[in-house]
Amino acid sequence: MMVAIGDPDSIPMQSLESTSAREFDLSFRNVSYCVKHKHDRTHSVILKNLSGSFRSGRLVGIMGPSGAGKSTLLNVLSGFKKNNVTGQLMVDGQRLSERRSRKVISYTQQEVCLWSALTVGESMRYAAEFKLSPTIAPDQKNARVRELLLVLGLTSCADTLSGKVSGGQAKRLSIGLELLSDPKVMLLDEPTSGLDTVAAYQVLAHVKQLAARGRVIACVIHQPNSQQLLLIDDLYVLAKGRRIYSGPTGEMVTQFARFGLECPVSHNPADYALEVASLDQEDDRLKRLIMEEERDIFDYKPPRLMVEKSVDGSYQRYALSTLQQLGVLLRRTARCTLRDSYQFKARILINIAIALITSVAFYNTGNNADRILANTAVLIINLYAIFFTSIVSAVLVYPRESACFVLESKNNWYSLRAYYLAKIVVELPTLILSSSAFFLIVYYFTAQPFEWLRIGTFALVCLMFGWISQMLGLLLGSIMSVQNSVFVSILIMVPASLFSGFFVPLRDASVLLKPLLYVSFVRYAFEGAVHAIYGFDRADLECPEVFCYFRQLKRFLEFVSMPDLAYGYDLLALLGWIVLLMGAVYFSLRRRIKQD
Repeated sequence: MMVAIGDPDSIPMQSLESTSAREFDLSFRNVSYCVKHKHDRTHSVILKNLSGSFRSGRLVGIMGPSGAGKSTLLNVLSGFKKNNVTGQLMVDGQRLSERRSRKVISYTQQEVCLWSALTVGESMRYAAEFKLSPTIAPDQKNARVRELLLVLGLTSCADTLSGKVSGGQAKRLSIGLELLSDPKVMLLDEPTSGLDTVAAYQVLAHVKQLAARGRVIACVIHQPNSQQLLLIDDLYVLAKGRRIYSGPTGEMVTQFARFGLECPVSHNPADYALEVASLDQEDDRLKRLIMEEERDIFDYKPPRLMVEKSVDGSYQRYALSTLQQLGVLLRRTARCTLRDSYQFKARILINIAIALITSVAFYNTGNNADRILANTAVLIINLYAIFFTSIVSAVLVYPRESACFVLESKNNWYSLRAYYLAKIVVELPTLILSSSAFFLIVYYFTAQPFEWLRIGTFALVCLMFGWISQMLGLLLGSIMSVQNSVFVSILIMVPASLFSGFFVPLRDASVLLKPLLYVSFVRYAFEGAVHAIYGFDRADLECPEVFCYFRQLKRFLEFVSMPDLAYGYDLLALLGWIVLLMGAVYFSLRRRIKQD
């Protein structure tokens, strides 16, 4: 059943009224965007001298065939793309500052990024906490959430997990999350893509109602049918990065006809617009149409930057302070983890299973001089298990999470600093529990010395090594896909293990390999573990045979090339790796936010 669209006042929401009662517009002039090709140093023009004006109260549809530049235009207007952009952007006749543009304009991308472990209502309430001032009472925030759920037709699924709602409901939820901050301008990239005809119509109907309440709303729509086209007030049609029509939907066919492009009576005007936009650029009719649309641009020289720099120090980018953002992020993450704890449970169970297998294979070797090499193998296996469970968990989960983080950060929900701190705080307990479950089981059943000093020093090495693995996984997950992350993590671990000092002792390494031994974080973890178990003046081991060469531990430490009193240096080296990787993760996230 189609959703009827009547008087906008039929929406019983006063708080959804635009903050500006009078009409305003989003206008842009001579916007161009090009891509540089590094291999041959050439440029490809994606957008060329685009100008236009989107008025409040009217739903604008941006159309064009694939590759016409529709999504790129929204990325530029929203500020998501800044490099290699020229032109001018204004709201209500005034140029936007670089800092204020993100407050005025919200952008909902084509790919919906939702936290699947939260319900629809919870998603909206957490968004309200991020985007609304802390001075607003909780009851008022909840009332606004209820209003938005009603106007977007999401009340019936408010208690449904976001990961289980329909495609149309997910699209409307993503729109509602940004609508909470009451932006003057909303840009939507293909809100109807992947939806059936009824769901697409419903999404457009809700979007039209929101526009009628006094906002500028422009959305990319690929191929609307005749019913959907009736909901769109204005069209902006692109052909290979150039404008071929901008104006009321009902006047498009007449405009095309003026240049000999007659739309057949049986055709949907939207389909015909795509046919016109797909014509060869050398077609005389299309050339004359483009010349008509671009007649006002030839005497204008576009500035280098699309928006001017802001010097207004009173502007507050985020509604909450960093500490308040951290609190909301921790509460949201805790709820998601408790509700969807599969990854955490799997990580614990895998560690316990591997620990039990290792304990059976190396049972009671800890004080046996005749099996000292086997016991040393236990230490390196312990490190491998912690490494793989830590890094694989990070590279499998984080790429999906980072997409939501980038979108929320760009839309001014919270700062990178708050997210980064929250990520560290959340990951530490998981690392401690999963790593402890492994090494405590192995430590007990392999009969390692039950001395608090050795338990503590061994645990410290394991946790620092696990943190290195966790940070390495986050780094890989933030810069590449899941498949590539898993492959590269193995590619890193194999040579790092080879130069751990267990397979190739330091004394046997060639001149070419010694530098690699000095930078291998696995080597420092292995040395630290060996010193924790066999160092600190430990007494001679038991010898069940007639003669045990390694009964005196000094001989064994010399055999594996372990210098005396090196435990502190091992910790410093591991700490250096931790600082390096934590810095790399931070700057990787910062780069993701800033890149086009």
